[in-house]
Amino acid sequence: MKISVIMPVERLGGDAERAIASVLEQQVPFRFELIVVSAEALALPQTGVRNVVEPNRNPATRRNRAVSVATGEILAFIDDDARAAPGWMANAAAILDAQPDVLAVGGPDPAPDDSTLSELVSETLLATPLIGSGVAAHENRSGTFDIRAASDVALVNLFVRRSAFTGFDESIGYIGEDTALIESLMQRGRVVYSDSVRVFHRRRAFPGPYLRQRWRYRVKTGELLVRGSRAYRANPKIWAFLLVAAIAIIASPLAAIPYYVATLILGARATRLPKAYWPLIPFAFAAHHATYFAGIVWGAARAVFFRAASRTSG
Repeated sequence: MKISVIMPVERLGGDAERAIASVLEQQVPFRFELIVVSAEALALPQTGVRNVVEPNRNPATRRNRAVSVATGEILAFIDDDARAAPGWMANAAAILDAQPDVLAVGGPDPAPDDSTLSELVSETLLATPLIGSGVAAHENRSGTFDIRAASDVALVNLFVRRSAFTGFDESIGYIGEDTALIESLMQRGRVVYSDSVRVFHRRRAFPGPYLRQRWRYRVKTGELLVRGSRAYRANPKIWAFLLVAAIAIIASPLAAIPYYVATLILGARATRLPKAYWPLIPFAFAAHHATYFAGIVWGAARAVFFRAASRTSG
């Protein structure tokens, strides 16, 4: 067996160099290669790392370019702001080797222990069950199981059989290309989540960087809902969120206190923030949920407008 690890890198620095080192330090009884794909050639300090240059900043294009030169039977994807835990590669390989019908394996991506308070706020918003991201990987769920939704694993931590990989859809662009790939894999075989396949993923700091990222994500969700993406339209969590959010807006004066209590209780169970900061958790969730709702609505409206405009011009 040989694994090709693919890591898009914007620029060399602390996080990227730690990410590269975490891959090279993996202890496995088989061969692996690390392919770093970047817009410009990088002066990589480590040996044994291939640098592929792809000027196009579309993340799907970059990863496809790296895959085109990869030589492994397994493709592993990790980001440059994530660190692979010891056993990350060996555990994923063991699952794929033991179960031929498993086409892909992903796992949790909790924030690292050296996270700032602002990053821990963001982790709380993503990791809280029921009211957070709803993503198994972000919630750091325990166990090994077949995923039910394409969004349960993330591209920051994903192993895919080369024989099953059909490429990332470059027309989707940033956000959504990983969900589309996983959806296609689920239609042809099993995709497994395992808490033994773990990376530590740096969170965007709350509020500014985190909310801007979430806005872009949810605008894309709205666009894909209108375009007919099966993975998004068939996801009951999205429709449940939109319904509850709409009801909460209508009943906002009456919903404020129950909302505060519910988000505080649920968030406190998932957070690593010091207790002194717990009373602020509901306010962070209010910003998080408002951004989600507005982003989906805006993305859907924009997709409808552009669709209508294209029909008119045609």
